[in-house]
Parts: sequence; C-alpha cells; structure tokens
Amino acid sequence: MRILFKYYASQKKTFFLNYLNSLVIIFFIFSTSSFLNAFEFATYVIDARSGDFLYGKNYNKKLHPASLTKMMTLYLAFNELKNNRIKLDQTVSISSNASNEPPSKLGLKKGQRVSVRNLIRGAAIRSANDAATALGELISGSENKFADYMTLAAQQMGMKDTTFKNAHGLTSAKHISTPKDMAILARRLIYDFPEYYNLFGRNSVNVLGRTLYNTNRKFLSQYNGSDGIKTGFTSSAGFNLAASAKRGNKRIIGVVFGSSSVSLRNKRMTELLNIGFANSKENVAFTSLKKLSLYPNIINISGENSLLKVSKEPVKRPLILEKIPLVENNKNSDEIEKLIIGLNNDFKMEFKLVEYSKIPLVRPSSFMIKGKKITNLKNNQNIEENLSPLSIMVGFYYNKYNAELDLPGILLNDSSLTDEINAEVVSVVYMKKQGFRINISPLTKQNAIRACEKIKALGQLCEISK
Repeated sequence: MRILFKYYASQKKTFFLNYLNSLVIIFFIFSTSSFLNAFEFATYVIDARSGDFLYGKNYNKKLHPASLTKMMTLYLAFNELKNNRIKLDQTVSISSNASNEPPSKLGLKKGQRVSVRNLIRGAAIRSANDAATALGELISGSENKFADYMTLAAQQMGMKDTTFKNAHGLTSAKHISTPKDMAILARRLIYDFPEYYNLFGRNSVNVLGRTLYNTNRKFLSQYNGSDGIKTGFTSSAGFNLAASAKRGNKRIIGVVFGSSSVSLRNKRMTELLNIGFANSKENVAFTSLKKLSLYPNIINISGENSLLKVSKEPVKRPLILEKIPLVENNKNSDEIEKLIIGLNNDFKMEFKLVEYSKIPLVRPSSFMIKGKKITNLKNNQNIEENLSPLSIMVGFYYNKYNAELDLPGILLNDSSLTDEINAEVVSVVYMKKQGFRINISPLTKQNAIRACEKIKALGQLCEISK
C-alpha cells in the first residue's frame, strides 16, 4: 500500500512538472510570437542623387529611431569641424553625465580627456552612447541644449516629424523620427560631408588603444556596393538600419525601422536596396541641397531658456537703471556719448539720463534703441541699389526680457548699421514656437548682409526681410 502511494505521488509530481513545463513552453512561444509581431516594418527608399522616392511602407510613422539618432549628432560635429569651432585633436573632459550613460559605450571615466577624433569614431563605429553625449556637451554646453539644437537642425533639413531629446537615441517618450526623415538626414551626411562620410564604411577603427568593430560590418560585407551608414537598436524600437550603396552612377539610400532581429533587418534592407537599384535611372541629375544656418549658440545668449524648451524658473528683472550716472556726478551727456563712441567708433547711441530712485522702473511695451552710422557709398548706382529699406530679424527668445538684454550687445558689436536705426523686440511665431525676435530697421541691402554675417559669427540667428 505504501509502495503504491509513493508511486502515485511520484506520478502526480511528474504530471505536475510536465504540466508546468508545457505552460512555460506555451508562454515562451506566445511571448516570442508577440515580440516578433510587436514590430511593424517601416521602410523608405530614395535615389540619393535626386532625393526622389522609390519605395516605402509606413515611412511617415513616428517611431523610436534608436541609435540612428547619432547620425544627427555626428552631422553637427562635422559641421563644427568644417567651421573651425572644434578640432579633431582637441581633447574633451568627460562629464559624469556622459560617463554614466548605459551601454553601448566606450567606458569613459569622469574627468578623462578624450580627443574629438576618438569620440567621433566611437559614436560612429561602436555606437557609443558616452561618446555621443560628450560630443553634444562639447558643442552646446549641455545635452538638453544640444537636443534642442538637433531638433532645430532637423527642422531646417525638412525632417518635419523628428524631435530629439538626447544625443544617443536611448528611448525617450518624445524622442521620435520616421524612416523618411532619417533618409533625408542620411543624404545630408553623404553630400554635405563627403570628407567624413567614409568613416561609416569602415569595418573597424582604433580608439584609445582598442580595436572597435563596426556594428554594421555584417551588412557592409554582405551587400555589394554598401558603404554605410548606421545601425540602431532598443527594445522599444527594434532593429533599425539606415544604409547606402553605390553601383556605377547610382547611389541608393534605404531605411528600415522595427525589425525583430539583425538577420531579418539585413535581409529586408537587401530587398529594399535591390528595389532601389532596379527602379532608378542610370543618369539622374543631382538635386542640390539647401544651405543650412546651423550655430551651436542658437539658444538665448543672455538667458537660460533654450530655443525649444521653456524654463520653469521665473526671470529676475532689474528694478532700476543703476549703472547710468547722474549729471550731478560730474557726468554730462557729452561725456557719456564719448564713452559709448570709445566702444565702437562707428556707432553712437542715445541714452536718457535717469535719476536714482528706489521706485521700480516700468519697462516700456516696446523696447527701442536708436543709433547712427555714416556709410560711404562709392557711386550713384550703389546708392540706388541700397535705397530700398530692409530689416533684419535677430535671434529667437522665449522670454522678452532676455531679448532686450541681448539687443544693446548685438548693436554695439556690429559696425554695418546705417543712418537712422530702430531696434525693437517683437512677438513672433518661429519654427512653430511662440517667442520674441529682435527687429532692426531700416537698413540698406549692403549693410543688412554685412550685419547678418557679423551677427551669425556671434552664434545668433539672423535673417533679412523686407
């Protein structure tokens, strides 16, 4: 009887374990199936020469771009190199924010000094998150400001459905893009920076004494003519790839979002590029790319409110104009004017003397500054050409007071302003954002061009308008 009971108990246990294993297997199959079905292919194929559409599916769907994000980070780094604002051999001190980024990473330590060259290689080849963040902080001062800069650059390129929240591509709720937008960016990388684009086609690079292998090396070796560009993966995004291949006169760009594996992603990209080569013409005229106005200091110079992010902290306003001296203090208006002329011999400003008071000053609704500049024109033709009055729009600010703070500095640092100048802060909608800009007018055509060139050199936005 006892033997029978033990046998029964063992059989029951075996049955239970088998039942449990079955449940696990069923769950695994179900979950795996769900995982595979969780991602829906989104694809886009263009002729790189013209930018013309060749094939696509769900290409305007807003999805997580993952490390395809680093294409924009690297694009802006290349732009800084081209404009001599940073150097390849320049070293960067790694911040705690950059060193603490999750993998994939180079394993950079806080305070470690790393060259821009190595950071670029690490971000492009190894898809290193710490390297990408370090580049963003170098260019814009902080990762948040750099993300705003990335978004503005995307908008200028025509990437209408893209918003960046970081330099590396790790999942963030509003960090989104589309296959179409990433194809636009890929084309920009190829043709705006051909001197750097070859980096994306390397199988490996040396960084800090180590050999780093390209995350895209399998596809580079498998597909004939492939020479880039960038892989991406997160659990939310799936396996993404932006690729380019050149055969003869043809160059095709393909983008895949949402694959469930590397092999499936590469297989799909092979199909997409084949479609592109089959449907593209042999000789296609190159469509030139619009020149972009990209400056790292695109955020407010005087304040902490970035272009695309509203600060929650209230802006402190001065109570009185204490820095303007009194007539009683042996400073008359002529002496003040000489002081101003000493800053810039070409420019005069009218200051109203204000008597010291403990009562807060009421700021005017429209902040105005007037100045004078004598312009020597060589002939009547130049005079006629410059008679048509123009204005320039400078900067973009979420806060009116920050614009007012910048206004005097912008005028004093410029020597191309003409006879009677009115400068005021105006309310505008720019890049779908409500804010303020500085309007300076009237200007001759010649001086408007020169003024904008100098203002842009300071890292500010400047546009000529009628």
